[in-house]
Amino acid sequence: MTAGRLCVLVLLGLLASTSQAALFEDEEARRAILDLRQRLENLRQNQQQASEQTLQKAIEQSQKQFDNLRKQVESDVGQFKQESILTKQDGRQAALQLQSQIEALKQDIANLRGEREQLLREINLLQRAQKDTNVDIEERFQKLYERFAKQDAPSVKEEAPKVNKLNVQVDGFEFLADPEEKRDFEAAFVLFRKGDFSGASTAFGKFINLYSASGYKPSALYWLGSAKFARRDFNEAIAQLRTLVNDFPNHARTPEAMLTMGNAQIELKQTKEARKTFNDLLKLHPTTEAAAAAKDRLAQLK
Repeated sequence: MTAGRLCVLVLLGLLASTSQAALFEDEEARRAILDLRQRLENLRQNQQQASEQTLQKAIEQSQKQFDNLRKQVESDVGQFKQESILTKQDGRQAALQLQSQIEALKQDIANLRGEREQLLREINLLQRAQKDTNVDIEERFQKLYERFAKQDAPSVKEEAPKVNKLNVQVDGFEFLADPEEKRDFEAAFVLFRKGDFSGASTAFGKFINLYSASGYKPSALYWLGSAKFARRDFNEAIAQLRTLVNDFPNHARTPEAMLTMGNAQIELKQTKEARKTFNDLLKLHPTTEAAAAAKDRLAQLK
């Protein structure tokens, strides 16, 4: 075998060996790639399955939370509705109680106003009566002084002193009265002015019985009725004042007597009778201060 041919054979052997080695390496690489792909596919499937399970658990947990939240909301809404109903009922009850208290306060205020008006009127009457009484008292002391002076002077004959009637003026009326008559009326009036209404009631009652035909009688009836009213003896006050109104309709004290009668009837819850008394006062004596006060009282009775 020639050297050239030997070289060719050796070269071909090397090429064959190299080709076999290359073929072996390609097959191993292909298997490795397939194995890697299989692993990747398994990993992907495992991850997908795990993700789906995790997602499912999250969905289930969210659904549970949603259901719990929905139940809590429904419970809160029901409780809120119940509380709203109770709150409305409590509000109505409180409003009714408040309205009742307001009406009671209004009635108390009206009563207090009426009492205040009555007191102011009585104070005015007392002031006017005091002025008249001061003049009468001065005259009385003058007469008493003259009387004692005559008793102290020597007399030739023992004669009973002759009592002259006095010319007096009370409440716009002028008449004659005995000194004792004048004294007893003034003494009763002093008791009234001091606020001793019990003593004044007794004194004026005795005066009317003792001096039934006296010119003081209309005024005595008025002050007797006022004293009874001050002592809250309303029935007796109405009886005395009605006698004055019926027997002396034109007397200066008659309008005031009718006003006091109406107030006494209100105190006795005789609303119908009080309204009639006030209306009669407005009809018979419309221009008097008592009529103006009666008009206010009528407005309060409505």
